[in-house]
Amino acid sequence: MAGDPYKVKKNKVPQKDENTTRILALDAATGITGYAIYDDKRLISYGTFKTSAILPTAERINNVKNWLKAALKEWEPDFVGVENIQLQSYGPNKSQT
Repeated sequence: MAGDPYKVKKNKVPQKDENTTRILALDAATGITGYAIYDDKRLISYGTFKTSAILPTAERINNVKNWLKAALKEWEPDFVGVENIQLQSYGPNKSQT
């Protein structure tokens, strides 16, 4: 696959069929949240949602929450899977003191 595999595909997510099980898989983060959508184990779309690095953390989390609410409404998944959250850094010195 050429280019960055994490860029949003330009195709639309098709409407969900009645007898299809749709799964939304998330790699959630406050900077870049990755997602993939599967219908009956078949990948139908994937991409990222990005927030501005200059925004305060609380605002970035709120932006991700609002994006996720809209995604759930539009894509109508039956299940949502979230990757285990890992603390990458905390504060300017990257410690949890």
